[in-house]
Amino acid sequence: WCFPKILADERGVFRAEGLAHPLIPPTRCVANDVRLGPVGRVLLVTGSNMSGKSTLLRSIGVACALGQAGGPVAARSLEMSPLELATSFRVRDSIEEGVSFFMAELRRLKGIVDQADEARGRQTTVVFLLDEILQGTNIVERQIAVRSVLVHLLELGAIGAISSHDLTLATAPGVAERADRVYFTEKFEDTEGGPAMTFDYLLRGGIAPTANALHLLRMVGLRAGDADPSGQAG
Repeated sequence: WCFPKILADERGVFRAEGLAHPLIPPTRCVANDVRLGPVGRVLLVTGSNMSGKSTLLRSIGVACALGQAGGPVAARSLEMSPLELATSFRVRDSIEEGVSFFMAELRRLKGIVDQADEARGRQTTVVFLLDEILQGTNIVERQIAVRSVLVHLLELGAIGAISSHDLTLATAPGVAERADRVYFTEKFEDTEGGPAMTFDYLLRGGIAPTANALHLLRMVGLRAGDADPSGQAG
């Protein structure tokens, strides 16, 4: 744990060494070095299910909130400029309000974009954390919409991180030249009790080379048809 160094005269800086989530017990917690920024850049986090993507984004958000409240953060060291936190996690639909899951996501993203626009006028910086956004629509429209929102935020001078299973984001126009790519991965093995999967939760540079959805199907006893269960990303 440490108290962060607040860089009051800088913009778009988040540099952490040994960043961890404060609610994970030390015996199970894995720390990673994380950098966001400068202004107009995004950390693209890929990896398979349960590999650690969402936890990384939450760790960044908690550190931003605690550090700017004057508290200690779960890291060996942290340097950060003043940042306005804006997140999209676990968005829900509403039967009462007649709002679909996709519309709820869009409303949340609109609020983040508006916040980034207002922050630019105040000469401050928004740090956005987007966890698997726009899952409530088909893959083609989702890819277009995610790229559009992401490019808009970066053009407004925000910084941030986005987790995604969509590997095409890494080469998308407007995103590719602004993205720093990191990923989590897993190991597979067949044991006497059946297929097994383990994670080390260590952040690596690049794009995720594997996927694990079919392995998870096998592990819970569901058939994956004739699909290739090798775990290799297509």
